[in-house]
Amino acid sequence: MNKVLAKAIAMPAAIALICLAGACGSDTKANNTAQTNAAAQTTTIYLVRHGETAANVMHRAQGWSDFTLTQNGVDGAKYLGKGLKDVKFAAAYSGDLTRQEKTADGALKASGNNKVNLKIDPRLRECNYGSYEGVPDTDEAIPAIAQHFGYANAQDFMKGSGSQLMSKMQEGYYELDQANSLKTDLPTELRAEKPETVENRMSEALTQIAKKQGDKGGNILVVSSGMSISLFLEAQKIPNNAGPLKNDSVTELTYKNGKFTLVGDIGSLKYYDAGKKAA
Repeated sequence: MNKVLAKAIAMPAAIALICLAGACGSDTKANNTAQTNAAAQTTTIYLVRHGETAANVMHRAQGWSDFTLTQNGVDGAKYLGKGLKDVKFAAAYSGDLTRQEKTADGALKASGNNKVNLKIDPRLRECNYGSYEGVPDTDEAIPAIAQHFGYANAQDFMKGSGSQLMSKMQEGYYELDQANSLKTDLPTELRAEKPETVENRMSEALTQIAKKQGDKGGNILVVSSGMSISLFLEAQKIPNNAGPLKNDSVTELTYKNGKFTLVGDIGSLKYYDAGKKAA
């Protein structure tokens, strides 16, 4: 056998040995990574504001105060659930406030997802308003915040704050409570939260919830509160120009590759409306 032919025969064997040693593994790993990413399913979060409460109808700031649902609130959770009857939930979470838990329970049962175990996460609760909890919101709290930021009235403040309205309101609660403007004896640990504190705990909770699904994907019901949801959206660079979220409204978000993406409108009532119409 001549030397040229011997080299030609030996080449495939040499390449095979090199590949076994790992030198050719980069392409295989890249292909496997691509296949894994393609196989990963999208996780969709149905982020819900709780139903109507006693504080809502009395127009009082509630925050961490544990006001329960009114009968309209109980019915609203059922309407929401009926509107979600075609959605199969892989998991469900709510904050630890009664209004959040009852809304989640009602929606799960009415949607046919009653076998899904509701998990409670305190990080999903509403913002803490400190000394301003229980204070009339439209008549006292919001005008006080508007004045604190140099606005003539609440309407100018709401218009001037734009998509950052909710974080500015929470900032106002925090700064006014730190100054003890209401002259209360509330302990430091129970005073109003910084908006950044709310953004961080909400983002941490929702990211962990989404990641827990892993590559399986699926639909997740999460019930929280209006201000805390709005601050979470701001933290995700998803501007809310629609103003305060309505009771039983749903904001749909997908989570993939470490990022939340808005699907449809912020605070949509389409599921609530559909369920009420069908009831």
